[in-house]
Amino acid sequence: MEREKFTILVVEDQQVNRQILRQILQGEYEVLEAENGLDAFAILENHKRISAILLDIVMPFMDGYTFLQHKQKSAFAAIPVIAVTAEKDEAAEQKALDLGAWDFIPKPYRANILLLRLKNVIVRSQFYLIREMQYVYEHDPLTGLYNRTRFFMSTHKMLECHPNQSFALVRFDIDNFHIYNTFWGEEEGDRLLCFIAEFLRRVSRDVPLCTYGRISGDVFCICQPYDETVIGQQVEHACQQLAHYNTDYLIEPTFGIYVIPDADEKIETMYEFATLAAKECKGRYMSYLRYYQPKMNQRILQEQVIINEMQHALDTQQFVLYLQPKYNLKTEQPYGAEALIRWQHPEKGLLMPGTFIPVFERNGFIGKVDYYMWESVCQLLHRWIEEGKSVAPISVNMSRVNLYNPNLVQLLTDLVEKYQVPRHLLNLELTESAYMDNPGVMEKTVLALQDAGFTVMMDDFGSGYSSLNTLKNIPVNVLKIDMKFLSGDSDTVRNKCILTLVIRMAGWLEIPVIMEGVETRKQVEFLKSIGCGYVQGYYFAKPMPVTEYESLVAGITQLPVESLSDNHDHISQTIWSTDPQIDLLFNSIKQPAAIYEYENNSFHALRVNMSYNDYFGYGEAIGENSEQAYSRQLSREAMAVVLDALRQTAETKHETVCTCPIKNGGGSVKMLQIDLQYWGANENTKVIFALFTELSREIDACGAPK
Repeated sequence: MEREKFTILVVEDQQVNRQILRQILQGEYEVLEAENGLDAFAILENHKRISAILLDIVMPFMDGYTFLQHKQKSAFAAIPVIAVTAEKDEAAEQKALDLGAWDFIPKPYRANILLLRLKNVIVRSQFYLIREMQYVYEHDPLTGLYNRTRFFMSTHKMLECHPNQSFALVRFDIDNFHIYNTFWGEEEGDRLLCFIAEFLRRVSRDVPLCTYGRISGDVFCICQPYDETVIGQQVEHACQQLAHYNTDYLIEPTFGIYVIPDADEKIETMYEFATLAAKECKGRYMSYLRYYQPKMNQRILQEQVIINEMQHALDTQQFVLYLQPKYNLKTEQPYGAEALIRWQHPEKGLLMPGTFIPVFERNGFIGKVDYYMWESVCQLLHRWIEEGKSVAPISVNMSRVNLYNPNLVQLLTDLVEKYQVPRHLLNLELTESAYMDNPGVMEKTVLALQDAGFTVMMDDFGSGYSSLNTLKNIPVNVLKIDMKFLSGDSDTVRNKCILTLVIRMAGWLEIPVIMEGVETRKQVEFLKSIGCGYVQGYYFAKPMPVTEYESLVAGITQLPVESLSDNHDHISQTIWSTDPQIDLLFNSIKQPAAIYEYENNSFHALRVNMSYNDYFGYGEAIGENSEQAYSRQLSREAMAVVLDALRQTAETKHETVCTCPIKNGGGSVKMLQIDLQYWGANENTKVIFALFTELSREIDACGAPK
């Protein structure tokens, strides 16, 4: 078989010289010709397999020097160039070499010398190309460390060469690295990975007998002689370095260590064991290091059993639907439910989702299980509608896998149309943590689902790293909050304040709230008092089979929480708007004015004008029933008058006027008239506009006119 010829590009403006070079080269090489540098670049664009360039220095349009300058910054930088000139000038030769020429030959041409030098540069370039390809194959492009393949090979060789030395494989990564990328951007994430790579290089200088590399993503490994003290010091040093790397973010590493008992064991197996150890640290604050224990291997075996049986279980409908009712807190009657999965195993009995769902999420099978549950719920809703029963929405869970499915909306749309289920009856629950994985994708998905007519709930609200950002960026329809979010014995007053504010904030956004995990009557009464709409938990009902749920709601007309909002849009626009015109209008009122939120015989200001701050003093506004308010502004008796007027305004929705004494500078007391107007309601709270007018006469401390 004839050997394929290398291709040479001759760049020469003199036709006679091009003919001479063609005669010299055409026996050994394929020859392409260009009259100047511009023509040469055009040829390079269209011929991807040029092995070398013979370049004349002196040419019109683009000379050899200019060509070399542009070539260095182009995609053709690796192609070797031999510069050619008739000038006997060492400076010209030096300049060409400085600009990237590989060699330099003078005119007139000597065929044997030209062919020999051309062969040399081609051989050298092929050698460099092979080395470059080998480097790319064996190294991580971002950090320059060994990649997984080369690390495993080098580690195997090191263990083989030192059979009497005890080694340990240390595998480490950054907890929730994807969140770091979300907060700071991928470019900063790459800088962090390079920082870790440099740390490994420094460690290797103190441990000459070792191998190290970047396995994937944020996962790194180092294999070194086993010394528990040394490894502990390295881990501590790494944690300190990472703590100082970005003081605005807690970077938590995880270290899994496998002490190698047998050098003949597969490196892949060693890595898997180190990974199992690392997983033991996940979700445990300030727990950075774990050594592999044989019992961890049991988890692999258990997971494999689940994996072996999962498809058969799906095909034979071993996965069954359970429903946990949601309750209208005002009526304490059921209103819809959440669909939950159970595995009715023929041998092991009823398996809870915690034993198999994490496995399905790791191997991707959760996508099929999700769809199975969605279809089961649609079938159930269809049957209830056909039977003429009172039907309330059923919510289904959505895994991260399905949220990235570009056909998600179409899948759900096809299901509800197939079973003739109104879309508002199939509610979709997604977790806040899923949002943190990729906020951009999540926002796009939620909007697409809402545009298709589905109700989207955010489950586990408050468990993420940026709950307010989540609520701001993703317009979900319902919030689900777990009581565990505010669990703990310490600072329960603060916990209750936080929950109250969250529910009040959701009310202003007209987003219903469902509290999960409600287990006591005390919790129920507290949630009622702060205006929570729905609850779910063992106090009312545990997850139950479909037949039990049907018995529970039999004969009940399931009703949602009745909205008490009144003039909500206008109120929200006035209170929260940053429109300069609204701000100007509000502040143009010369008298002190305030917009109050009134609830349960207490009130506080939502917005005040400049005259209000000037009159009462910034931060001294009346509205909180505190001892400070009584002593600085209104007496208890005066506050009782104001509260009575507010209560009357809220109940009658009519304008109310009251007068009360207020302390003035210098110890004098003046009469203050307060005009109150009912503006509307926001669920449990009433919104009232107050206008304050100071009456002209002063009174003495006993209330008599002076």
